[in-house]
Amino acid sequence: MGEKLGRSSPAVLRLRMPCDLRHARGIARAAHEFLANEGCNEREVAECELALVEACNNAIVHAGKNEKPILVEVMCAKEEIEMRVMDQTQGFKWPQKASLPEADSSHGRGVFLMQSLMDYSNYFRSECGNILVLRKKRKDGV
Repeated sequence: MGEKLGRSSPAVLRLRMPCDLRHARGIARAAHEFLANEGCNEREVAECELALVEACNNAIVHAGKNEKPILVEVMCAKEEIEMRVMDQTQGFKWPQKASLPEADSSHGRGVFLMQSLMDYSNYFRSECGNILVLRKKRKDGV
């Protein structure tokens, strides 16, 4: 028999959001409260909140005329926070490493911010929907 490594059950917050920019901030505030209640430090909470606002905004902006809701999951474990934003849109091409756009550009900062604030970010596209995965290692643990 192999070595037993133990069981893990991270705390999970699941949210559904209409495809409307007015709701992104409320989703991020709910995630902020959830992470703070799970013992995350102020910096982790603030960085995750900002990254999640950008993730939700991107999902909505790229939705076009999509009326399907966006699903958000925030998982908090002792070592790591993972956030997933799931949409049913055509999606977009996720850059391996985003660069900061020109100062006069009205868009293009969201992916750069997400990649800068998180330890891991990737976007998975499929015909059934897309999943943006953002991960941040926890410094203090629970």
